[in-house]
Amino acid sequence: MAGEKVKGHCPSCGAGRFADVIAAHQETWSGGYVDGCVRHSILKCRGCEVVYVQRAESHSEDQDHHRDENGEWVTHYPERMTYWPAPTKRAPPEWAHTFAIDPDLSRLIDELYAALNADLRVLAAIGVRTIFDRASELLEIDPNQTFAEKLASLEAKGSIGGAEHASLSVLADAGGAAAHRGWRPTPDQLGTLVSTLEGFLYRTMILGDALKELKAAVPNRQSPRRARAE
Repeated sequence: MAGEKVKGHCPSCGAGRFADVIAAHQETWSGGYVDGCVRHSILKCRGCEVVYVQRAESHSEDQDHHRDENGEWVTHYPERMTYWPAPTKRAPPEWAHTFAIDPDLSRLIDELYAALNADLRVLAAIGVRTIFDRASELLEIDPNQTFAEKLASLEAKGSIGGAEHASLSVLADAGGAAAHRGWRPTPDQLGTLVSTLEGFLYRTMILGDALKELKAAVPNRQSPRRARAE
């Protein structure tokens, strides 16, 4: 209850971090031969001082049994923990803030990572495809083209190579399957989709400007004749 110290999953520091219980509320319920308990706690992380909510639920049909120090069997009712805000499953890359210059792309990226962290895999897969469409438009590709035509245009401009063309084709197929056939990717499959998208965004929209700045900062090589004259 309030004033206790517990372990929780801090949205900033991660799992297994000590927190102070600021407030708590517990409800019990019973239905026939089954009863249960739901406890809500407002926690404050002892590390970063972020405040978050922990929901712990248990019921009589979910039991564990173990022996105590005296060898007696003890019944334990494990609690299923959920948190708000939900623990981060995948954070946006550090360079994602760069896209704030385009409100539409920035909003789409925020919604993609919100879907990832809420385990909304179908919506996240659709979001990957939608972000590609917006990014390609910013790269001056006609938004009315089909996905295949967009990839061909990007390759013709030299924005992507043959290998990336093939990878992005899979991204399009996955987004279409999620949108029209209810395909729900596994976490690993979704991770591959997001990594492919991140690589495309970074190379075409971030790395190019960074390389231009680097080239301007690197001193030109002097010819041996000029170096001796100096």
